Amino acid sequence: MNNRKTVQIIQPTIGLEAEKKIRVAAYCRVSTDSDDQVNSFLAQVKYYNDFIKAQNNMILVDIYADEGITGTYMSKRDEFMRLIKDCTLGRIDRVLVKSVSRFARNSLECLETIRKLKECGVSVVFENDNIDTKTMNSELILYVKSAFAQNEALAGSRRVATSYRMKMENGTFFTYCAPYGYRLVDQKLEVVPDEAEVIKRIFSLYLSGTGINAIAGIMNREAVAGKSHWSATMVKYILTNEKYIGDSMMQKTYTPQTFPLRNIVNKGELDKYYVENTHAPIISKEDFKAVQEMFKKKAEVERKEATKRLLSRMIVCEECGWSYKYKSLGGIGYWVCSRKGNSGYECSGPNLSEKDIFDAFIRMYNKLRYFENEILDSTISLMEELRIRHLRENDEIRQIDIEISKLCEQNNRYEKYRERKIMDEISYMEQTSRLKSRLTELRSRRIKLISENENEQIVDKFRFLKDTLQEYPTAIIDFDVKMFEAIVEKILVSHNGILTFVLKGNLLLKEVVEVKRKCA
Repeated sequence: MNNRKTVQIIQPTIGLEAEKKIRVAAYCRVSTDSDDQVNSFLAQVKYYNDFIKAQNNMILVDIYADEGITGTYMSKRDEFMRLIKDCTLGRIDRVLVKSVSRFARNSLECLETIRKLKECGVSVVFENDNIDTKTMNSELILYVKSAFAQNEALAGSRRVATSYRMKMENGTFFTYCAPYGYRLVDQKLEVVPDEAEVIKRIFSLYLSGTGINAIAGIMNREAVAGKSHWSATMVKYILTNEKYIGDSMMQKTYTPQTFPLRNIVNKGELDKYYVENTHAPIISKEDFKAVQEMFKKKAEVERKEATKRLLSRMIVCEECGWSYKYKSLGGIGYWVCSRKGNSGYECSGPNLSEKDIFDAFIRMYNKLRYFENEILDSTISLMEELRIRHLRENDEIRQIDIEISKLCEQNNRYEKYRERKIMDEISYMEQTSRLKSRLTELRSRRIKLISENENEQIVDKFRFLKDTLQEYPTAIIDFDVKMFEAIVEKILVSHNGILTFVLKGNLLLKEVVEVKRKCA
């Protein structure tokens, strides 16, 4: 018996990849300096157009260029984000970039973006670094290159910060701008007599009981010189600025040595330097101290009232659906279901002290931040998969993508016809204008369809929640009203004392409190 296997070779019906037309995009960060001709937008457009025309297997999709924007913060680069979006939508096969430092100076974001593009079948070529992510066997070399770029940016930031800190420590740091009431002369603050009188009047008005809004109104009605428009924010800035007593608080803000590099308020992360008698005062220290005490007392009253208003909108009884209201009994404040005692109604919803609510929020927040990757990141990844699946299964979006692809190919043909003098300039403009109008219409429709996708909206809300959390500490010990309002939609209270915090994006997290049935 002959058991010999027969192998039949089936010849490929589709050409090799090298014979296909590769859809290529170019990304560059261009100079805003009119004298920098090498890095100008027109120079780079010409370079990439000439380069791609010389390649028989390439088609130029678009050139994406951000002007004069730092590479440390990807989300601030609109054209870069448009490039990534077009790659994920399958419109691009390869991206050309001059160097890794032009692509990103944050090694983590660089690698994450490259991985994301590879998942979409898009390769990136860094010309100066001689790196092609399609043929790259290891991410190590890319990591090293991007790390060098990142370290260069961080080193520059550290040098500036160190220079500033040394000047602050020995009291020689000078301000780069003068507040109202002063002018900067040879790096020193000098009093402007007319403006100084306005400063004195503002302090006098506030000490006499006039509010900051009323003071701003007086300044605007009298058209006080030196300012086109006075606001309550300006008045408060003046009333709380130590410069007016001749002192200087230094390092009120700082730039953390992490990406993205951005200036933030120093809330105790770094030393502050308070230097007395750095310049001539306008206000006495006694008056300044009295104003700060008035602000402190007013802020405490406003904080309590704001907390009450905030919680009254947010706390809902899970048993009857009524909202909770604030009651003060025996000198102690409680939150009680508003249905209780209302025209004889009763409810089993427990009474809560403010401390119960605040402590529960603190416990919930700290757990959320500790398990942030498991709770948020995994949920976002899952929702992203559902979103992508929806896009693939949506027939209208698929048909729009097919038409967009055909129109782009047609546009490329017209471009070639014009280059070969087959089509005159007027005919070219007429045809491409019609195409671009249709492309704009299709893209608008596509965006509308995507925005109507429930999964897309949920992902956006979760991302917003995650971004919001990054603005606050990873752990807290005190209740923060602004933080609470930023991340909590409402609180559901069950009869057994379980508080369900409904966060932005409809994320539900539960905490247990001790049940109090009576307020006495």
